[in-house]
Amino acid sequence: MTLIGPNILKKFISYFTPEHNNLSRTDASFYGVLLILVTVIRRVYLYNFQLRLSEFGIKLRTGFTSLIYRQLLKVNPSLVVSGNVINLITRDVNEFEEAIYRITNTIRDLCVLVTVCLLLYSENGWLFLILIAIIFVIMLINTCLAISVNKLKLKSLTKTDERYQLIKEALGAIKVIKMNLWEKSYEKKIAKIRNEEVHLIRNVNILLFLKLVHSESIHNASWYILVAVSIWFRIQSNAGTLFLIMNSLNAISGALNRNFPAALHEVATLIAVFKRIGQTLRINSEESLNFEDNNCARKIKLNLKIYTANNDTLLTLRNCNIARGITTIRGPVASGKSLLLKVIIKEYRNIEGDLEVVGSISYASQEPWLFPSTIKQNILFGSSYNENRYLEVLRVCALLEELRFLSDGDSAFVTNGGANLSKGQQARINLARAVYKERDIYLLDDCLSSLDAIVADFVFEQCIKTFLKDKIVILVTPSIKYANRSDNVITTKNGKMQNSHPIQCDIPKSVEIKRMKYIEADITRSQKEESTEEENFNHETPLLKKSKETRELYTETKVQGKVQFDTYKNYIEVNGGMAKIILVLLITGVIQFLKSSINKMESVWINAEQVLFSNATDKEIYTEANQKRHQMLIILPIIISTTTILMLLNICFFWVLAARASLKLHNLLFSNVIHSFMEFFDKNRIGIILNRFSEDILYIDEVVPLTFFHAMSYFVGAVGVIILIATVNITFVIPCILFSVLIVFAQMFYLKTGNALKRLEFLTRSPLIGYINATLDGLTTIRTSRMQDTLRKEFDQHQDLYASCSYLYRCCEKAFHFVVATDEIFLLIFAIILFLALNDKTAAAKIGLVLSQIYKLTNTQHLLYRMVTRLENQMITVERVLEYTKQKQENKDGLVVEHWPRESEIRFKDVYLSYKSDQNYILKHLNFTIKNKEKMVIVGRTGSGKTSLISTLVRLYDFEGNIFIDNVDIKALPIDFLRSKISVIPQEPTIFSGTVRENIDPTRQYSDDDIWKVIRTVNLSKFHNLDEKIDRDLSVGQKQLICLCRALIRRNKIVIFDEIKASADLETEALIQKIVSENFADYTVIAIIHKLQYILNFDLVLVVDKGVIIESGDPSSLLKRKNGMLRNLFSRQ
Repeated sequence: MTLIGPNILKKFISYFTPEHNNLSRTDASFYGVLLILVTVIRRVYLYNFQLRLSEFGIKLRTGFTSLIYRQLLKVNPSLVVSGNVINLITRDVNEFEEAIYRITNTIRDLCVLVTVCLLLYSENGWLFLILIAIIFVIMLINTCLAISVNKLKLKSLTKTDERYQLIKEALGAIKVIKMNLWEKSYEKKIAKIRNEEVHLIRNVNILLFLKLVHSESIHNASWYILVAVSIWFRIQSNAGTLFLIMNSLNAISGALNRNFPAALHEVATLIAVFKRIGQTLRINSEESLNFEDNNCARKIKLNLKIYTANNDTLLTLRNCNIARGITTIRGPVASGKSLLLKVIIKEYRNIEGDLEVVGSISYASQEPWLFPSTIKQNILFGSSYNENRYLEVLRVCALLEELRFLSDGDSAFVTNGGANLSKGQQARINLARAVYKERDIYLLDDCLSSLDAIVADFVFEQCIKTFLKDKIVILVTPSIKYANRSDNVITTKNGKMQNSHPIQCDIPKSVEIKRMKYIEADITRSQKEESTEEENFNHETPLLKKSKETRELYTETKVQGKVQFDTYKNYIEVNGGMAKIILVLLITGVIQFLKSSINKMESVWINAEQVLFSNATDKEIYTEANQKRHQMLIILPIIISTTTILMLLNICFFWVLAARASLKLHNLLFSNVIHSFMEFFDKNRIGIILNRFSEDILYIDEVVPLTFFHAMSYFVGAVGVIILIATVNITFVIPCILFSVLIVFAQMFYLKTGNALKRLEFLTRSPLIGYINATLDGLTTIRTSRMQDTLRKEFDQHQDLYASCSYLYRCCEKAFHFVVATDEIFLLIFAIILFLALNDKTAAAKIGLVLSQIYKLTNTQHLLYRMVTRLENQMITVERVLEYTKQKQENKDGLVVEHWPRESEIRFKDVYLSYKSDQNYILKHLNFTIKNKEKMVIVGRTGSGKTSLISTLVRLYDFEGNIFIDNVDIKALPIDFLRSKISVIPQEPTIFSGTVRENIDPTRQYSDDDIWKVIRTVNLSKFHNLDEKIDRDLSVGQKQLICLCRALIRRNKIVIFDEIKASADLETEALIQKIVSENFADYTVIAIIHKLQYILNFDLVLVVDKGVIIESGDPSSLLKRKNGMLRNLFSRQ
């Protein structure tokens, strides 16, 4: 259809030339109707074809996404960088949809190109070889540019991966970052990577536009070269032939200007995408855990060596047989305890020797893994619901009573890996998941360390010893008490295994004497308490509370209607302001004026060639036509060259502005997010926030500027074409404006639906990102639980929903495009009727110009409306990014007090804390004082509010009441200043990707000597260079020691320890205790501990339960209270 059109147009124009008197008015009318019919058929076919291509592209995208996710379920999590995976899913696979469209168009255009060459050969003979040479030059230059684009694209994607990874880490450890005052450090770090990324993206986009510019320039020059060569060789052509050449070149202009360059870019991009996807797919897959379900006795037999990643021997096990009963594994930090469990479940393969496992396995990881869902779904984890077993598991894991206090019971949602739960609650839910599954072997990796003494004892006795009494249980624990109560003990030390029977508790003698001094045996009371506690966890308890309302897991604010004007205004401002945009628009206007001048000159030239072809007998007319020919030969290449230079300058200037805007928006987004209140992170899941930094920023980087520039160019182009047509016949302006107004009304109607569908498409993408994040964090648990198939099905459901929204949006978009295309049909009908009515036999050049410009105008208008509607849809990403820049920020104002704190005295006065706006207080009526250099310990049951109390001191949440440090209300201080004076070692040790230096001193405030000093203090002999990358497989104990380094190097007078000894062995406990006593003796210390044998080293004890202070005083006095809570807790140690 594309090629038939120019031939029919030639026949129609020929009617209006003097030498073609053989064509009748009926013939002209026939060709006019045929031209309209061909246009209608071409448009109907085109948009249906494009819709099928979009459908196929969506299927390809969905298929590759599923393939990548399935591969993730098979690989070792230590070999996968989550930032890379997010980039693959949100960015790379989207290239398939566009690539299919471009490559298919290119195949079609190649056919058109061959036919055009044959057509030109039939009309002009060997001149078609010139066109082939021109096309060859275009393809050669585009290929070179595509290679450069491919290299830059790979570099930019690598930077994007790095940025995603850092942002994901920052969001996952936001409390640590805030408490250590690392927001600005992370802002600078990410801004640096972002700057490099945007620099590469800008260069990629400039190179892409260079391809378009040189292709369009050569297209403009092609007609000139063909005509000039025909003149040189004295080959005469009439107006019909020249317009045939022009329209044939117009037919392939889309290929030369857009499709061929875009296809080369897509091929280059696909090569980069396939390389990146191939790297993920080539990661060695882990062998699926196959359970032996024969009738043999369940057992584990180990006779092997375990090696580190550097192939150093870590642990040697000789003839280690584990049978039914409880086997505890103890040993110093980094001695291979957790790694041994991963060897058993075949998650670690760097071993040598024999491993025999007979029986099915359930596994509870050391660091609790909770996925975004309800507590109940986290425990069931795909298993069928058995009410009796479920309630019994809740009871033995000490969860039943606690869940009653949650407003939604076990239907409460778990947010961001369990951020809305205490560490003890996370550990017990993680344990409950493993225990609920009916297996032969249970591997429990240090699941009791985060629990208080009473709960830990209850869980050990009721869950591990009683509920799992007929199973093989391997428990990793630093506790001698639980090792002493187990059936077998394996000690890992100095690379060897010592297999022994239970050992006697060897608590330091001085501590044991003090303990026995203050505790009197009261067997009756203890039995009564145990009986009462058993009743509280009775399996006959009514079913847990149900949520009163159905809530979505991933919820975002959904804006209705059109994108607000302020969004456009803000985007223009970050682009440099209206003045610079107007400057780009003016340059575009000048370029369009020059393009219209080229078209007008071509029409004048064709008219002159028509005169020369007809051998006019009037010498004056002939001479004038010959002069015009020579003028065009000189002036036209000058204007084409000037147009090309201006286009290059305009593009470079615009993309510099766009790159700055993208950089500003991203940095503004990250700055506002990282400085938001903690409530923001509690309400919004990481997947939702990451969606803003992934696809939304991708659109702002590459898609929105491109659409914005094209919209401006096509607007100026449409105005220029209308003016050019008006110079021929002012009558054509009326239908052009009329149809334009009608299309605008249609556009307004479409945008309501289009914007809603586009927003829905973005909203349905967030669950995909959240699901991938959760999967990567819990791969070991997923594979051990054999839940890969279930997760694949759930992921596919998320994919189906997202793909459905995408396809619905494409259908709506193509329908609107078809409506816009009717503009071309009606204008063509109007022009043909008007020309036939005028019946001007000397207006061939003008008629050819008008008809060719109508095609150009309708194509330009079509592209303009497409760009405007796309821009409106795509500006939703800017709207979504700006939405997060308006979040409530932490108040940084306040009065800085010099030389504060001097005495470090802390006083709580009537403090209340609620995480929500309701009156459901987590902390209530807290009143206590810590004197200068005093050491206070906070104890209490799991979930009693201990960590929440710490959060008030560093103002992570707003609270009621007052907290004074040295008689200064901390609310009156700048929040950054306050946090800079307090060191906090969190309950969950957090390590960031990067070097040793970046993990200890990310702000680079301290010298190398200072850093080495604290490293030697904590005895971290593992590190030999401050700039070496941190190993991602560090043990929890090693991670905790690095966190201790951060507090040591800051030397603040107030130090807070949140259960830092929970996962430490005796040797590490002693080391930490020594470090604390030697380095923090002159500091005010607040510690949260569960191992109460150390409370006698503190001056003050605060016993907290359900957010209320139950007891407070010196430990000696509190231990003497017969019915005291501290004494009860201490007696359970």
